Amino acid sequence: MELEKKPVKEFKSRVLKVITETPSTKTLVFDLSNIEFDFYPGQYVMLNVPYEGDILKRAYSIASPPTQKDTLELTIKRTPNGRASVVLTEYTREGDEFLIKGPYGKFVWVPSMGTNLVLIGAGSGIVPLMCILRYIVSARLEHVKATLLYSNTHYEEIIYREELEELDKYSNIKVVHTLTRSWPENWKGYTGRINMDMILKEVEDIPTNLYYLCGPPQFVDDIASMLIELGVDGEKIKKEKYD
Repeated sequence: MELEKKPVKEFKSRVLKVITETPSTKTLVFDLSNIEFDFYPGQYVMLNVPYEGDILKRAYSIASPPTQKDTLELTIKRTPNGRASVVLTEYTREGDEFLIKGPYGKFVWVPSMGTNLVLIGAGSGIVPLMCILRYIVSARLEHVKATLLYSNTHYEEIIYREELEELDKYSNIKVVHTLTRSWPENWKGYTGRINMDMILKEVEDIPTNLYYLCGPPQFVDDIASMLIELGVDGEKIKKEKYD
């Protein structure tokens, strides 16, 4: 189904708050109080980031749900040798102003597309998936069932960890974690990469769901291959790759 496009807008916005999510990840909360900005869950914006007299243009998925009208949240992970991500996670302060343009992207979900969702993410690939989960809760879409499989290297790197614990308490949302490199002694989640066994154990009615995969390109391709092997039609798999 073709969704009607949301109008692309360009606007300046102030950072109201900087939230530390993990040692390498921050959420920037932007002021939208005087701006009419609408988007679909899963979309992204382009951010102009000043860097050594230059302007870097970077795409960042929107973390906050479209039901939240006064602020826009972008969650940014510092990448090794990154430039824009270093400016945004290390040097950006409340009151700083940025030029934002959007929304963009076809990695979107609305209830009419399907109400049984499986969201599979790695690292900062959680961001557009979190937008979808927050939307399900804030729009009170109790008829929508969502399962999140979320892979990280270390416990400390789980973005939105406490909020995900709260989301897992909803009867229509299930959150499943796996850690690939190290884990605490009393760790209750999975260890190792997301594999077929994990999908078979945690996901009901595998061929009938709608799948949203987000993370590094290799991760997304590997999971997509597993799903196809498990009988999922490629049309039901949406992909967003983060380099």
